[in-house]
Amino acid sequence: MEDHISNTDNKNFKFKELRVYSSTEWLADNKKKYRQVFDRFDTTYIYAELSFYNKLFDQDIWEVDIELKCYEIKNNKKQVCNLTFKKKVSKFDHIVFIREGWGNKKEGSFWKKGTYYWEAWIDGEKISTKYFYVEDVGDFSMTTNENPYTAIQSLKLYEGQYDDVLEEDRTYMTAFSHEEARYIYAEITLENKINEDHWHCELFIKFYNESRELKGQVIRLHNVKKDDSVIKITAGWGANTKGSWKQGMYSIEVVFMEKLLAVVYFEVGNVFVEGLSAIQLPGKTSEYLLQEDVLTQSYQEVFDAMQALIGLNDIKQKVKEHAKYIEFLKLRKVKGFKEQERINVHSVFTGNPGTGKTTVAKMMGQIYKNMGLLSKGHVVEVDRVDLVGEYIGQTAPKTKEAIERARGGVLFIDEAYALSRLNDDSKDFGREVIEILVKELSNGKGDLAVIVAGYPKEMKHFIHSNPGLKSRFKHFFEFQDYLPQELIEIAEVSAKQREIAFTKESFDLIKEIITTAYRERDKSFGNARYVQDLLDRAKLNMALRVMSRKNPSRLSKDELMEIQLPDVISLKPVTLLKIADIPIDELFLSEAIRELNQLIGIDNIKSQINEMVSVVRYYRETGKNVLANFSLHTVFIGNPGTGKTTVARILAKIYRALGILERGHIVETDRQGLVAGYVGQTAIKLPKK
Repeated sequence: MEDHISNTDNKNFKFKELRVYSSTEWLADNKKKYRQVFDRFDTTYIYAELSFYNKLFDQDIWEVDIELKCYEIKNNKKQVCNLTFKKKVSKFDHIVFIREGWGNKKEGSFWKKGTYYWEAWIDGEKISTKYFYVEDVGDFSMTTNENPYTAIQSLKLYEGQYDDVLEEDRTYMTAFSHEEARYIYAEITLENKINEDHWHCELFIKFYNESRELKGQVIRLHNVKKDDSVIKITAGWGANTKGSWKQGMYSIEVVFMEKLLAVVYFEVGNVFVEGLSAIQLPGKTSEYLLQEDVLTQSYQEVFDAMQALIGLNDIKQKVKEHAKYIEFLKLRKVKGFKEQERINVHSVFTGNPGTGKTTVAKMMGQIYKNMGLLSKGHVVEVDRVDLVGEYIGQTAPKTKEAIERARGGVLFIDEAYALSRLNDDSKDFGREVIEILVKELSNGKGDLAVIVAGYPKEMKHFIHSNPGLKSRFKHFFEFQDYLPQELIEIAEVSAKQREIAFTKESFDLIKEIITTAYRERDKSFGNARYVQDLLDRAKLNMALRVMSRKNPSRLSKDELMEIQLPDVISLKPVTLLKIADIPIDELFLSEAIRELNQLIGIDNIKSQINEMVSVVRYYRETGKNVLANFSLHTVFIGNPGTGKTTVARILAKIYRALGILERGHIVETDRQGLVAGYVGQTAIKLPKK
């Protein structure tokens, strides 16, 4: 609260600011720890800092009369002090600072609970007023780690415009889009520990970039009423125009009475990511406050949720058996057995993408928490990029920081095999990560479960890359690809979650697309992720169709959620799409067959090719898609001079004559034509061929 009283346009100065502080600690740029709320037993002197611009800068020296008066509101504006003095203003000072304080050097002996204000007078005119507040919760020094006023309950982040977003409309994020983000807000919920009296809560919300440069600061002064059980404060930084946030890692610090309450980290990258970040608590590097409601689930609720997952029957059974065995070991200890075996909670998850590894990892964290093996049960998901530094000395701090973030829960390392290069590069920093992990799992502080995940073959190499890993990871869970019927069931459930509905024809085609993708899958097949992406693309096509109509706002709710056949047709893979209808060139075909039959020997090859021609001719005549049912890729095996190149040229002509290939030419090459002598050149040579 501040009053600007006098017009100083005709004076030798222009008023700048009146601020209050109590600490005389020197800070950069001649700043102080400015604040408006003070604890009685933590305060000696309270200072006023008056600043004004010198209009005679670089011109002349002049003198000014200064008065700084302090009043207490409660006792009919009783004057606390009146400090008067003359100030000689140097012509070399562009900005003039006057700092004076009042109090006693013994903490808690002078200032009492109440509302006060400083008045600044220059040459007999009142220039400004600044209020401040002294609070009293008893003889309790704020220099300790305990906070008698408040404690952090949650710190959630969301995006919005300058005029903020209503609480019911907020979508909480852990990462933001650098192209779309405007203001990034912190929603802070605090516990009110003083519920028998009102008091003033002053928060400093500081936004830092990756280099620890202060991007922005918001100060919130909140009058807390005696009946308030919690205190909710929001503060945002950014701009109403998009693009004010650059890509990188950021942090938000919440400060109360010069003490750090909490820190939360977030990323500004390519996309928004929904979720709630863990909050780092001050003075406790390994302690994080978690904000996810799932952490309140009971042991049985977690198992029920796991049983409700589609597929994963083998995994469900193995997790259940694993939990039963842990219960067995705990029971033996209760009965007095000197159990030598330590309860091992570290696991290896193998399987293709989208098979539910991350989902099950989160449930494992909850199971371990409910069994008393972990204190929190949260999951921190990382990969090689999050653990390995670019330069010497960066890897160890990054890895240890990730371990501490996961302390009390699960450290889930996706694509863990990337930490152990297959070429056994001794200079690779991934080896350092593995060594730190082995040391942590051997004699670390505990309260941690590590789950490493990746493809089966690569994970086998990872486990054998360090002798210490094999002895510490004893639980292996193999996540099989979902069956087509399970993928279709996932599509049905996901459609309901997205509030979209397929017509019978469109869903029949979705089932056909999923089945075909399953048949042609490789180890990179996305499983459930593939299905989710398929539905997202169908929904996008529906949106484009709907918005191309006149007055789409008049459509009913059913029409705005119905996926029709045209929305799905474009999702068919290339092998299902209609190909160019090139008729069979009978003359050219007979010439190619005659050329083949004139070759000496290779009767088995001639027979296979003639049989293929008959089958393709039948498919073309009946209107079936040849490319969807045949693979034209062929392996020729034989010693030099047995006719491989000659037959390949004839086969290309046959494919052209059948209308399978448009041109039917042949490009001959060998290893030298494909593989380059330098890194990066092979990727250029191969596509050219």
